[in-house]
Amino acid sequence: MRYEIKGDTLPVVICYLEGGEKMITEGGGMSWMSPNMKMETTTNGGIGKAFGRMFSGEHIFQNIYTAQGGKGMIAFASCFPGSIKAFEIGPGRDGIPEKRIPCKRSRGRIVCVL
Repeated sequence: MRYEIKGDTLPVVICYLEGGEKMITEGGGMSWMSPNMKMETTTNGGIGKAFGRMFSGEHIFQNIYTAQGGKGMIAFASCFPGSIKAFEIGPGRDGIPEKRIPCKRSRGRIVCVL
């Protein structure tokens, strides 16, 4: 996944996915996407995982966006003033974002609106 962060006060992150690549997000964050992006809403792990997310203050449902038939694009805009930061995760580079911060993840990369 490639991405670019644009804007200052009300930023947007535009993500470019390769064909077949997926992105998992919480509901309500997507602003626009290319026509070849497929969106599915799921509990992503069954009812147990959904209730676990609910009790921890997250959304019960998650959206899975998949680029079909070639490269796709999806954008997430901030609904309040702030900044968007990207955090690389991996062995020895993990962390937990603060609750209620919208984050998107794809292939070992998390993008959060701060």
